[in-house]
Amino acid sequence: MDFQGNLPLTVNTGAVARTVQHLFATRVEGVIQPLGFTLGQWTVMRELSRSPGSSASELARAAGHTPQACGAILKQLQADGLVRRTAGRGRIVENFLTAEGLRVTEATIAQVDAVLAPALEKFGPENLDTFLRLAGTLIEALTDTENGPRTP
Repeated sequence: MDFQGNLPLTVNTGAVARTVQHLFATRVEGVIQPLGFTLGQWTVMRELSRSPGSSASELARAAGHTPQACGAILKQLQADGLVRRTAGRGRIVENFLTAEGLRVTEATIAQVDAVLAPALEKFGPENLDTFLRLAGTLIEALTDTENGPRTP
């Protein structure tokens, strides 16, 4: 695939990022869908494994969902016995993976890692570190609340 076309570098960068996101999501879905999970559910479970006790708003930001969508996902995961929700700070509801939720999440993370690792190995360790550092810089720049989003 050639991403050097005649588009401005800014637009090209976005197109490349979207293509990478789509390809990663497709690979992840190939692992989780046969297990009965959507990408949205798995993303929330993954984030809960990283940050137990997170609120729906915190999970929504980390997982790229709206708070409403995240709340619905959490309620479904709770009904499935994978998430436990408890009263937390003030009116905030804290969310935790149950033992079964943690087991399922860890197992699927291992399976997703096995599917994605061969592609990432093509970078080599140094290039992968550079890619992650640069991607982090771009994410930081795009989420810079001090300067806010730019509109034409």
